[in-house]
Amino acid sequence: MFARLGVFAAIGTVLAASVLAVTSAQATTVPTFDHIFVIVMENRSYGEIIGSSQAPYINSLRSTGALATNYHAVAHPSLPNYLAMTSGSTDGITSDCTTCFLSVTNIADRLEAGGSTWKAYAEGMPSSCFVGDSYPYAQKHNPFIYYNDIRTNASRCQSHVVPYTQLATDLQSTATTPNYAFITPDMCHDMHDCTIGTGDAWLQSNVPQILNSRAFATQHSLLALTWDEDDFTTNNQVPLILIGSNVRAGFQSPATYDHYSLLHTIEAARGVSALTSNDANAALMSDMFASPAPPSPSPSSSPAPSPSSSPSPAPSGTCTSVSASATPAAPQPTGTQVQLSASTAGCTSPRYEFWSLAPGSQTWMLEQAYGTSATLFWNTTGKAIGAWRFSVWARDASSSGTAGNVNGTWDAYVAPYYTLGSDPCTAVTWSGAPANTALSGTFVTITATATGCSSPRYQFEMLSPGSQTWRIVQPYSTGASFSWSGAGQVSGTYRFIVMAQDNSSAGTYGNWQSTWDAYLNQAYVLTSTPCTSVTATWSSGNPVVISAATSGCPVPTYQFEMLAPGSQTWQVVQPYSSITTFGWKTTVAALGNYRIIIKVRDASSGGTAGSGNPNGSWDAYAELDLTLS
Repeated sequence: MFARLGVFAAIGTVLAASVLAVTSAQATTVPTFDHIFVIVMENRSYGEIIGSSQAPYINSLRSTGALATNYHAVAHPSLPNYLAMTSGSTDGITSDCTTCFLSVTNIADRLEAGGSTWKAYAEGMPSSCFVGDSYPYAQKHNPFIYYNDIRTNASRCQSHVVPYTQLATDLQSTATTPNYAFITPDMCHDMHDCTIGTGDAWLQSNVPQILNSRAFATQHSLLALTWDEDDFTTNNQVPLILIGSNVRAGFQSPATYDHYSLLHTIEAARGVSALTSNDANAALMSDMFASPAPPSPSPSSSPAPSPSSSPSPAPSGTCTSVSASATPAAPQPTGTQVQLSASTAGCTSPRYEFWSLAPGSQTWMLEQAYGTSATLFWNTTGKAIGAWRFSVWARDASSSGTAGNVNGTWDAYVAPYYTLGSDPCTAVTWSGAPANTALSGTFVTITATATGCSSPRYQFEMLSPGSQTWRIVQPYSTGASFSWSGAGQVSGTYRFIVMAQDNSSAGTYGNWQSTWDAYLNQAYVLTSTPCTSVTATWSSGNPVVISAATSGCPVPTYQFEMLAPGSQTWQVVQPYSSITTFGWKTTVAALGNYRIIIKVRDASSGGTAGSGNPNGSWDAYAELDLTLS
């Protein structure tokens, strides 16, 4: 889930002018893309994200991507927007309903009919084709479940609507990477229930695996990052950033676009027809793409005509592909000596040229001019933190280059990323107050301390007794403390994982849920002191006062229940509290024999008996029989 620089092979010979040129020309049409990734975040307006100090990673993407400055959602709340992005209509839906299933043609239908592959990746989704909510997964953010022709087709749904964890596996080859990938983070990571900083950190941990994938490195791929709707404070203007092949790096489009425009652009990029008049009439976002650079001029302004009308074959020495690998693998702290090695195919006398693009920059810098050396030794001391991009050009000694731009020519190129972290955290410790053990009901504070990093961020996860599922109880933030109320928690051994990651680090390690530089797995025990007995008395009058007293526990709580004459159902007349008496007003009570139970349990106890009782468990209880006549 963090940047890795592997071996990449270029499969084309034409490089868009935006890759290395300072400026690029606007395209008149939408390019064809082999792979399109759409990531949808939640409920933030344009002004909350663009230029915000809470979203440094998102804003860093603007230097290599194109920003739509006048892009809008089409409705409120969430679900209609997701339907618009995938079916070309809100389909009459005006709420976040979970059973409003639809029989409409959608983008998946169009793609499959046109021979394209697709998948929806939903973070937190318990299983493929899961129907319903399972927090932090929300069905309203997964439009493909609403389409009847997908949801009711078990094999189609199971293979296409999958948990987000499947993405890492699918990205391992271009063959398994779908032509269209629709990605939705969970309710915390998409900024719906958590902060902008939390969502920004999630994107920083997850977007590089897409940008560093073979689909991005060796084929024409596009990533669209947007938000479903704003926070109801503006005119539903939200950010949209495009990153990928032929995207105009650093460009800001003032054109008016919306979710239908994005859908229309995707349809055009994959060569399928529009779904409705909404997307058919929406403006294509062609200004955000660059036209291919023209080939370099010939040495002579008037080249001699060919001896025949047939086109000449490419020179036999032309390089057909180039690949690159880095040692050591990213991410690495600044100061690391990095060796970038290239190799080619199709040419006997290759020459190599190396360029770099710093994080946040729009200007490519020449690192090493054309020469026979296939290796660049890159000294990272003092280099900027973040995702660097390299472009490695290859050209045979006999070739003047089959493609080019203002910076030069090449036969083939590859443009991988390499992430520099500053000082990843090397260890993390924690302390509990109270330390390690407390009575259930106690307020506990867990404080973490990271070493080896200057800007640590912390995440806290918890495993409850008897559970198999780790829960993120406090996502990554600068807060080093987690405050945990033990009230209502069962006694037993809880396990906490405290993860630490430097703010500049993409994470040294990771799993399907998180990344981290260092972590600590620690047990915390909640104990209980159960009550051993309870006695009950009563005094006549109106009300009749029923009193309880207990022993064996420091903080007893009492519950009073009553069974009326002729009834089979016990009623809780006063739920658990510290109050030791219950005043029973008998004025309108039916005559007959009443049974009263007084249950007691300590505040630290989940109850030593009665776990299956509908009215709750207890440590001890007493009964009274009272007759009204």
